[in-house]
Amino acid sequence: MLSMIGPFSVDTYLPSFPDIERDFAISRALMTQTLGAYLISFAFATLFWGAIADWIGRKPVILLSVGSYLLASIACAVADSYEQLLIFRILQGVGIGGALISGRAMVRDFLPTREAQKVMAHAMMLFAVSPAIAPIIGGWLHEAFGWRSVFWFLAIYAGSIFIYAVFIVKESLPKQQRNSIHISKVTRVYISTLKQAHFVRLILINAFGFASFFIFVAGAPTLLMDILHFKPNQFYLLFVPVVSGIMVGAYVSSRLLNHLDSKQMINLFLSLMMLIAVTNVLLAYTVSLSPLRMILPLILYSFSIASIMPVLSIAILNCFPHNRGAASALQSFVQMGFNGITANLIVASLGANVINFTLAQLALASIAFILWRIDKSDSASNL
Repeated sequence: MLSMIGPFSVDTYLPSFPDIERDFAISRALMTQTLGAYLISFAFATLFWGAIADWIGRKPVILLSVGSYLLASIACAVADSYEQLLIFRILQGVGIGGALISGRAMVRDFLPTREAQKVMAHAMMLFAVSPAIAPIIGGWLHEAFGWRSVFWFLAIYAGSIFIYAVFIVKESLPKQQRNSIHISKVTRVYISTLKQAHFVRLILINAFGFASFFIFVAGAPTLLMDILHFKPNQFYLLFVPVVSGIMVGAYVSSRLLNHLDSKQMINLFLSLMMLIAVTNVLLAYTVSLSPLRMILPLILYSFSIASIMPVLSIAILNCFPHNRGAASALQSFVQMGFNGITANLIVASLGANVINFTLAQLALASIAFILWRIDKSDSASNL
């Protein structure tokens, strides 16, 4: 449930972009900033929440985090200006960050590496469902009740998670393993993580690799509505096929872990991502644009992303077994922060041009691939 709330926050209101723009008399660029602001605030908040999760435990952080997100969602639903919506989206990001990193840390708290990787792969399958469901729900709600109903839906979903957490979730971090919240010690922990080159390369590979896919999510209103002229309730024509690729990839990842080690998995699927990205650029230049032409490469790309993300996530947590909250927080900080930059700067600069999107995808995937080749050649690296 926690893994789904992030994509819900990003994707559910995408079909409502044109109406919100009309209501508040703003441009697409300003509207896209509400997405980037959510992601960047989420990123910075995870640094705070990570330290708290290692101090007071995972469950209290989940309750505080989800509770504040619920209130911010209600505020978004009743916002009467663009400035208010932007501020409340920022508060949504600040609120939910703690729940997501605590949930990820819980998986590794309870399980050894190989089992944790498989569970993360299964969680990825659930995570994959939400980008398909979110714009469909958002489109239906928008058509029936208007864009404000989307944020009421997010508030109700957060409320259900809060109730579940209160009565069902158990604490996974024993008191004897909890860390001090002193600023100096927390700072030393974060500095120590950033001194490990292997850890830094892994979180950058994770961030650039996911961003190479995320540009098509953040750019969905432009790609689908402005270029392909889809209606708000037709977002499923992109998201359902792409999410099917994510679900298959997550399943394949969980099965391949019985036969391949982490380095082999990362090497295989990063190479596949590069091949697909290059092919997507060539298709953009040589084949006439159509829904199938745009969506088919994304299905294959989403398959690769879903196959590699669980392995990278556990590898990142394994770098610091006694500070998994901090490691998880830094991973989220870099990934979500870069997603925010991707939405605010990269996607906003691409315009309504599919070729630009494919070139940006190739550039981001290439950076991830180069970082991996550097890390792979480092004999000190150990996944």
